[in-house]
Amino acid sequence: MEKNLQIVSFEQSNQWYESLIDLKGVYSSVHSNSKGYGSSANLLVNEMFANLLELAFQKKIELSSPLIITDYGCGQSKASNILAEIIANNVERISSAISAGKSINEILREMSPKIKEADNKEVSFLPQSVSYGHILVQRYDIGIAEYSMKPKYKADVVFCNDVFEHIPETDLLAFIAGLQEAGQYIFASISLRDAVNYMKVPEGMLWENAKKVDAPKGIILTRDDVSGEFIFSLHVSIFSQSRWQEILGSDWTLLAAQDYTAVSAMNFRPSEEYQKAKRDLISQFGFVDFIPFPTKLGSRYERDPILWRRTALMQPQKHIQKLNVLESFPESAFKKQETEESLAFLSFIGVSFTKNGIWEIEKVPDFLDKLYQLEQTCKKDSLSDIEVERKAKEIIRLGV
Repeated sequence: MEKNLQIVSFEQSNQWYESLIDLKGVYSSVHSNSKGYGSSANLLVNEMFANLLELAFQKKIELSSPLIITDYGCGQSKASNILAEIIANNVERISSAISAGKSINEILREMSPKIKEADNKEVSFLPQSVSYGHILVQRYDIGIAEYSMKPKYKADVVFCNDVFEHIPETDLLAFIAGLQEAGQYIFASISLRDAVNYMKVPEGMLWENAKKVDAPKGIILTRDDVSGEFIFSLHVSIFSQSRWQEILGSDWTLLAAQDYTAVSAMNFRPSEEYQKAKRDLISQFGFVDFIPFPTKLGSRYERDPILWRRTALMQPQKHIQKLNVLESFPESAFKKQETEESLAFLSFIGVSFTKNGIWEIEKVPDFLDKLYQLEQTCKKDSLSDIEVERKAKEIIRLGV
C-alpha cells in the first residue's frame, strides 16, 4: 500500500521537533487492531434515510430505479448497506408513501422497526460491492486493504461519514475533488471536535527522522498528562462550522447533525421542509452521543486509562456544543430536557459558562476526580448501561 507521509511536530524540553509519519499506516493499524473502529455511522441510518428521501422529494433520484451508493471512507460501518437493504425490500411501500404526500419523518416513523431489525443483524464481513435488488453499494476506504481500490462506478449518492476530520488540512482540497468525482450528490458528517480514539507513537519512530524547528507545523502530537506518552489524535483537522463552509465553498450547505458535535454537509441546496424535518428527526429519535459519560459497562474505556481521560476531558465542550445546536430548535419538551441536562452537567463539574449570543465556557476546573467517582458510584451496583445512565443523571441533577 502506497504511503502517505505527513509532517508531525512534537515538543520536548521546550524545544520543537519535526518528524514524518505514515498516515495510511496509522489508519490501517487502527482498523486492524480495533474491532468496530469506524462504525459510528451505524447510528446515523435515520439521518441517512432522510437524506435519500429529500433527494427523492426533489426528484433528483428515483428510489424505485437502479441506484448506486458509494460509502466513501466506510471504515467498518454497515450503515449504507443497511439503508440499501431496507429501501430495496420496501421500495413499493416507500414510493407509495412519497406519492401520498407523507413527510420525511412520517416515513421514518413507519420504517423505524425495519431499521432496528436490519441494524441488529450480524454481519461478519461485507464485500466491496454488494447489490440489494436494484441498489448497488460500493465501499471505499484507504485504511482497509479489501476496500482500498477506487470504486468501479460513479455513484448517484455518496455518503462520507466522519472522514473529513481525518484528512490533513493540506490534503483537503484534493480529497474534496476526489469525493466529487465519486458521485453526483454527496452527504457528509464532519466532526467538529477532537477524537477520543488515539494512537500511541513510539519515541523511537519519532526520533528516527526528527529535526529541530523553531515552530510547529503539520500535525501536532500531544502528550498524555499521566503516562507522558506521545499521542496521535485520529482527528487531524478540527475546525468550526464556519471554517468548514469556507473550505467547502458556497455550493455546499451545512446543517445541524444528529451527532451534535458534528455538522451535516451536502453539495446541493436542501428544501426548507427538509431543514425543518432534520430538527424534527432529531427531536423524534434523539441526538447521537459518540462520547457518552458514564462510559459503557465492560467497554475498552475501562481497560485504557488514556482513553477514559480523553473521554472525560471532552465532556464540557461536548455539552456546550449541544447547547449551541439547541438554540436553532423551536421550544419543545425535547429542547427543554436536553438543555436542562447539559446545564446540570456543567454545573455539577464546576464549569462556569455564559451565553452572549452563543454558549461559551469561561472556566474549567480540574474535574476528572469528580467524574471518576461519579462513574464508580453509578457502576457499583447497577446491572445495565441504562441503569448506570439513569443513576448518573439523578446524581448530577441533585448536584451531590
